Amino acid sequence: MSQDKEKISYSEKTERLKAIAQLLKTVTPMIWTSVILVVIIPLLGNFIISKSFTNTPTTTVVVSPPHDFSKVNQDVKNAIQKAHITAETFASQELDKWEAEVIARVDNNFLDWYFDYFNQKKMEFTVPFNFVKSAVINRFDMNAASQDVSEKLTEDFQREFANRVLIPRNAQLRFQLITQDTANLYIAEVSKNVKVVQNNYNIPQAQWDKYLNDIAITISDKGNVSNLSLKVLVGGSGYLVTKPLILGVASKIGSKVTAKVASKAAAKMATKTGGTVASQLGVSLIDPIVGVGIIMWDLWDYDRTVKVERPILREHIVSYLKDVKISLLKNPATGIMAAIDQLESGILKSLP
Repeated sequence: MSQDKEKISYSEKTERLKAIAQLLKTVTPMIWTSVILVVIIPLLGNFIISKSFTNTPTTTVVVSPPHDFSKVNQDVKNAIQKAHITAETFASQELDKWEAEVIARVDNNFLDWYFDYFNQKKMEFTVPFNFVKSAVINRFDMNAASQDVSEKLTEDFQREFANRVLIPRNAQLRFQLITQDTANLYIAEVSKNVKVVQNNYNIPQAQWDKYLNDIAITISDKGNVSNLSLKVLVGGSGYLVTKPLILGVASKIGSKVTAKVASKAAAKMATKTGGTVASQLGVSLIDPIVGVGIIMWDLWDYDRTVKVERPILREHIVSYLKDVKISLLKNPATGIMAAIDQLESGILKSLP
């Protein structure tokens, strides 16, 4: 009886142990799952968060110091002067092209006409008749008659020079186009160079706009005064605003050119007859450019005239054209750079 109870008790204990073992085996995955979800993953997340904040670079707010506008002003002046040099170089190169074309026409057209045998004979033949006619009109004042003959020769010379070499109407249009292109380039260069100054000093746009607005430019043309700011000039509307001034100068280009000729007497004659010829041709805007003088020489020896005088005449014409080019570029009243000089002067006066 006692042994039976012991067997039962041992059997029950064994079954209980098996049941507990089975329970633990069943519950263990659930326990580890809970540990992973509740403990390990949150710990991992906390670790990642802490590392993320540790590795995130801190943002430093940099406060720009107040700008030294005395330096800004100087740099703006330099930027404007740099634009001037660029524009003047462009205009000079364009006039170099024009000068080369003109000299080519001198060599290939004008000198051939002037030293043509029949043209020389025509001058020799007509001079005596013109002299006698003028002497009669001037009551046999031989000095007056001689001057009239010289003026008539010079007029003929200038008329052919204008038509064969200068082609005045085309020249005037070309000078106007060069003036407009130069002004456009100047304004574009000012805008670009001034923007570089802003970038160099890291000036905020609002502050920069105020700075440019405070630089006032006064333009005076034919008594009409207009005002604009540097901001307008560099903001894309500069050429439209200054167009009347630019075209006003362009329409007068060449009107102050000084003729360089062989002597003072010839220079006076060239100026007088140049205006006459220009009015006949309808090109009064560039009359002094037509006013090249003439060198008087003996015409009796045609071969000598061609061999000796042709190089001399060419040298004087080329020298004259170089003077013309300088005047076209830099004459303070009517040169290509005149409008730009006026604009630049207004800007520089507004800068402290």
